[in-house]
Amino acid sequence: MKIIDGLINMVANLAAGNSKRVFDQFVASEVPPQQLNAMYRGDWLSRKVVDLPVKDIMRPWRGWQAEADQISAIEETEKRHNIRVKIATALIYDRLYGGAAIVIGGGRLVSPMTELKPEHVTRGGLRHITPLRRIDIQPAEAETDPLSENFGLPKYYTLKSDRGSVDIHPSRVIRIVGTPRHDIETNPECWGDSILQVISDALKNAGLAMTGVAELIHEAKVDVVKMHDMMEMLATNEGTAQLVKRFQNASLLKSINNTLLLDKNDDWDRKQTSFAGLPDLIQAYLQIVAGASDIPVTRLLGTSPKGLNSTGEHDTRNYYDFLDGLRVDVLQPILDRLDPFLWCDAIGSVPPDAFFEFNPLWQMTEKEKADISKLKSETTKNYASLGLMPEEPFARALINQLIEDGTYPGLEAEIGDLLESDEPIVPEDVPDDDVRPSGNGPRKAEASGGSARDRAIDWGRARSEAFAGLDDLFDPEGSPRTTH
Repeated sequence: MKIIDGLINMVANLAAGNSKRVFDQFVASEVPPQQLNAMYRGDWLSRKVVDLPVKDIMRPWRGWQAEADQISAIEETEKRHNIRVKIATALIYDRLYGGAAIVIGGGRLVSPMTELKPEHVTRGGLRHITPLRRIDIQPAEAETDPLSENFGLPKYYTLKSDRGSVDIHPSRVIRIVGTPRHDIETNPECWGDSILQVISDALKNAGLAMTGVAELIHEAKVDVVKMHDMMEMLATNEGTAQLVKRFQNASLLKSINNTLLLDKNDDWDRKQTSFAGLPDLIQAYLQIVAGASDIPVTRLLGTSPKGLNSTGEHDTRNYYDFLDGLRVDVLQPILDRLDPFLWCDAIGSVPPDAFFEFNPLWQMTEKEKADISKLKSETTKNYASLGLMPEEPFARALINQLIEDGTYPGLEAEIGDLLESDEPIVPEDVPDDDVRPSGNGPRKAEASGGSARDRAIDWGRARSEAFAGLDDLFDPEGSPRTTH
């Protein structure tokens, strides 16, 4: 006799069904340029997501390492062409539209389809540097010759304008790709995605949460009145008018005297909406936007860190690491392409030894600078007391450190000639009558001999006093003496 367990059979069939999650799919919805513009112009959160990283990487800018006159020339050229603003504009276009370009115009070659090299630009010959949106410039088909240095890049670009279209050689275009895409078959122009495209769902959800809470404010307090025979009054136009007029007067009386008059058969009640938990809900959605955009909540919203003993240092460090990545991966390639043209426009050629370094993202306070300067001075004093180095190279290294740190403004200008000359900074022999009796510093330079070199020598006398007693530690050739 065959026995069938119906309960086991039913449970087995129920468990054999597919989970609802099996049918969940990701869908990439293209956000058109018109919608990107609307998000950027009409939503403060979208605008901050686009603008903040660009402003934060462009604010410190960079510092050049070259000859003083070369630095002055290149900085003047950057200012004349408004380079910082134009690069920042191009980066904002890049993050907003998923791509941008910087078009370089100038040189002896007039035709825009002619290859432009830095040596074609004479001093003062750079005419314009123009940032463009990706929708303003159209790349042509890609170069398919594997031996070409432009392999995989567009053969040329077409600039659209009110006067028609102009073809531009790729050497005149610095292309900036947005958030990278890897679907080459559906993206033949090889542009990227807008940052708003990537986090659009998070932005919409945050906006919906804030809008929903704002709508609830109108419903925060609702008066409920129960009337006898109200439906009978609403059955006629005259009764409806009397009912409306009655409650208009009741509301007017309430707003003036804070008194509500009702019939003895009427019933009044007030319903209030609870907002408990809604701030946490909004904060959760804003944190999702912050995480999706790699911007800390404290920077995105301009708030202070939350929590006991929280300083926000960890978030700031992570954010600065993200910004450093943007400077290396996005900003530096732009400058590497642009700088040779700027140098030729500034001085007529590219100096071989010139280079730049990005300034620190973290700006120290005056107190922090003073504390670091104090630590360095104490370290210098300890090294000097050990007598491990001869005075002359040690003094030159100390002066260079003070100049690089910017501790004393104008120091390089005052003793620059002395540093470049072979004259010793620390005089070997200082006559006794040339030293102040108090030993507290150099004597004041004479009015007729107060040159930069004289002042530097007087400063050197003071240094000699500070190093007094160390001469016995060195032999005549400047090497440390050995003791037994």
